[in-house]
Amino acid sequence: MKIKSTNNKHIFFLILAILIIFKFFNMPYNLYSILNWNYDSRLEQAYGYCEKESWGFYNSISKKFNLKNEDIKIINDEGHVTLEQLFNFNKVETKDTKYLILLNYKSENKEDIFDSKYDLIKNYKIKYRYNNCYLLELND
Repeated sequence: MKIKSTNNKHIFFLILAILIIFKFFNMPYNLYSILNWNYDSRLEQAYGYCEKESWGFYNSISKKFNLKNEDIKIINDEGHVTLEQLFNFNKVETKDTKYLILLNYKSENKEDIFDSKYDLIKNYKIKYRYNNCYLLELND
């Protein structure tokens, strides 16, 4: 009799541990999202469209303007990591490039983007904007 109750206790604690692990890693929701959302939607949900790392903005401008292998200067105003390696952009820090991507830019007191703390923006014009993310092109 004692052997059976010990086995039941072990099985109970094993099931309890498995349930705690499922809850901790949010397994039901993660499985649901993997099965029902495509890859792009999951990445956009995790890294944001025009927030955080702005994966969705990168993806849309890469498709819309065919910027692969272009020299691009990228500034993320919130300090998040830039994702140029995923889209075959050549990130350049030193020179004026044809394109500038400004992500998560928050203006103060309704200031214009060209009056911002980034002086190099004055050499560019806005090619595409979505909320607080900008694709800027160098003035000719």
